[in-house]
Amino acid sequence: MSDNESMDTIKFFMEDQIVSVSTGSNVKDTVQIMAEKKIGAVLVLDDKKYVGIFSETDLLRKVVAPESNPKDVTVKDVMSHPLMTIDMNSTMVSAFVLMQQNNIRHLAVTDKKETIGILSIKDIANYYVSKFRPKK
Repeated sequence: MSDNESMDTIKFFMEDQIVSVSTGSNVKDTVQIMAEKKIGAVLVLDDKKYVGIFSETDLLRKVVAPESNPKDVTVKDVMSHPLMTIDMNSTMVSAFVLMQQNNIRHLAVTDKKETIGILSIKDIANYYVSKFRPKK
């Protein structure tokens, strides 16, 4: 690790296995994928470009609360967009502040403007626990 590279950067805590669905996917199938993968959000693809994110919060507020049928709703209609991103070399603190300011729990992580991963509020929590856990 170089001197200017810190263990406090996002790249050490992000998830680099991106799970995505297309804009035309229905919410029911998307939620099944999320359940199988045990994740709280998926990135949404439109013609090989990530255009948004669909999360558990979107499901609750935009599908369940208005009593829509998940089979009849496409992800494009209820995803959060535009996709909020942060560079992989940014600090975990800056990611946390961005999440807090925008009242979100997931960020797409980029490297030279290409999406390479996702950072969740759970990753932030794990970072703070590891950083401030009392040393034995």
